[in-house]
Amino acid sequence: MKILMHYNGTYSENAGVSRVVRGLGKAMLKKGAEVEFLYGYGAPKGMHSYLNALKGPLHFLHHTPFTALLFANFMRGKNFDIVHSHTPEAAFDAVVARFLLRKKYKVVVHLHGLDKAVREEWKKEIKAGRARYGIGTDLYLRASIFKAWFSMKMADSFAAVSHAVQKEAGQFYGVKPEVVLNAVDCGEFKKFEKGKARKELGFSEKDFVVLFVGNNAWRKGLGYLVEAFSGLPENFRLAIVGIEDQDFSNSLGGLKDRRISCKGQVGTTEISKYYSAADVLCVPSVNEPFGLVYAEAMCFGLPCIGCNGTGAEEIISDSANGFLVRKRNPEDIRLALRKINSKKAHLSGKPLPFGASWKNAAKTMMEIYSGEKR
Repeated sequence: MKILMHYNGTYSENAGVSRVVRGLGKAMLKKGAEVEFLYGYGAPKGMHSYLNALKGPLHFLHHTPFTALLFANFMRGKNFDIVHSHTPEAAFDAVVARFLLRKKYKVVVHLHGLDKAVREEWKKEIKAGRARYGIGTDLYLRASIFKAWFSMKMADSFAAVSHAVQKEAGQFYGVKPEVVLNAVDCGEFKKFEKGKARKELGFSEKDFVVLFVGNNAWRKGLGYLVEAFSGLPENFRLAIVGIEDQDFSNSLGGLKDRRISCKGQVGTTEISKYYSAADVLCVPSVNEPFGLVYAEAMCFGLPCIGCNGTGAEEIISDSANGFLVRKRNPEDIRLALRKINSKKAHLSGKPLPFGASWKNAAKTMMEIYSGEKR
């Protein structure tokens, strides 16, 4: 079986979807499948990119049907049994190219969330004054939603990273994808001695360190976490890692809360230091398809706080290895943080590494490819 692992975004060692493509693809190779990797941009040697021509002033074309022509150009003279497209927008390119080239490969859509669900949450955030309307963002989401509608109609099989995404797929597109949970290899992370990591990062032994890891402020609920910090004891510290939202960073400066520090994107070694130094991971997302960061944090024995009604429920068991709080509720977040800090959380056990594996994910995907599961 010859498989093309396909993602229309940028290759990254750390970002979620890119890591899933790589982890799942490697597991497929171990099962004896022939696998090639295709990204939109920046693929390393041995893998492929097909959208590099859209870098710079032509990047706006990334959100148009033009990308399908570039995918078709890549596929000329190549034969695959399966095109495994990660995201419906990527699958749009695959199904259009299949028609244009008269090829017979099967298109499998792997859902890492749906932009229709993202847009619904975005509108709620705008109404609440937590996010700003931008015509560029709106046009991007509308274009992506159209591509998703088309690809979901034309694809052969579906997978979803969580039951939350499975539910959204049924609600918006009338399909029920097989749930294939993401996995995290704890061996990828180096564990540092807590005191040493804190000293390097500027925290003291007395600090209660709350860690936030994410690359989107409004969708990951960061504003609600920052609001929850008001009224918490002085020994609380919030370390924000990954955010490159300049507007949000500027707003932090206006808060003048010295307990909050904002760090941009970091590598695996640096994020391992933050996990090693922290007391809890808190990412109260209003839209979270799965949440690899929760699984990563549990590699370090950290309790986690996430929101009900999101993919966080796949990893966090309320009052067992963390807390699930209501969306958009700073008071719930504050209460959960106080409980963990006071050691009165009554968590039923120390957080253990997330049990899902790429091996099991690959087994399920093979069943989807063969038609045993749809």
